[in-house]
Amino acid sequence: MAVDYKDYYKILGVDRNADDKTIRQAYRKLARQYHPDVNPGDKQAEERFKEINEAYEVLSDPEKRKKYDELSSYYQRYGRWPGASGSGGYRYQTITEEDLEDLLGGASPFSDFFEMFFGSPFGGRARTGRTVGRQAPLGRDVESVLEVSLAEAYDGATRMIELEDLDGSRRRLEVKIPAGVEDGARIRIPGQGLPGAAGRGDLYLRIHVRPDPRFTREGTILRTRVDVPLVTAMLGGEVEVPTPSGRRLLLKIPPETPNGKSFRLRGQGMPVLGQPDQRGDLYAEVNVVLPTHLTEEQRRLFEAFARSLR
Repeated sequence: MAVDYKDYYKILGVDRNADDKTIRQAYRKLARQYHPDVNPGDKQAEERFKEINEAYEVLSDPEKRKKYDELSSYYQRYGRWPGASGSGGYRYQTITEEDLEDLLGGASPFSDFFEMFFGSPFGGRARTGRTVGRQAPLGRDVESVLEVSLAEAYDGATRMIELEDLDGSRRRLEVKIPAGVEDGARIRIPGQGLPGAAGRGDLYLRIHVRPDPRFTREGTILRTRVDVPLVTAMLGGEVEVPTPSGRRLLLKIPPETPNGKSFRLRGQGMPVLGQPDQRGDLYAEVNVVLPTHLTEEQRRLFEAFARSLR
């Protein structure tokens, strides 16, 4: 059984040097044109749609595209595939687990050509001695960046996001942001990626926690600075300490508290991911604020205080 060469660039109608954006735009246009929902019962359009998806599967993946370009170069030079017979065909054969993994790489197949060079029906590692076969293509996984505030990471939140499928249709999805999530975390939402014949792939949200100028985060530890009037620092009193959620905590300032002293507020920091009842600590650093625009009487009293320290 020979495997026919497929020109994925020609299928999408793009140049071999086309960038990712051009390839994506070409795919979206063709996918809308040949989508089965737009062409019910049209087998020719269905086959064209499968070809378009297969081409995009390869050309949108840097590793697959590199491998495909290398194979194409070999084919154009020698008129056959690496290891193929003189007739120019490549036949199915029973191969070892290691050979299969090296050759195929674990992606979901569309055609015999794709399956032979890029995909395995065994989901990654195959059983030794099995013959390569066919399976329906799975949907594509999608990764997107979701920006959240420190307050949302502090208490957890629910966000409504809008997703666009490759045919241009849009859908809304409610996403839960877990309390304690860190910048760079990756959240998997099963079955919300792009569609394929065997269902949708998964959606991966890469979390970006926006910096909050009031706080510095160190895992579950939060640090902030609080302004303390000079009189309070000298004589003692209370000041308010902010939290990311907007709540304010009262902090008792002992008399003669120096500038820069740090106080720990136990259990008021970031929650432990997956254990929202457990939190780190919040450290409040004292920033002594000097009085300004003194009246003559206030200046006289400060001068008297200064003389009393000599």
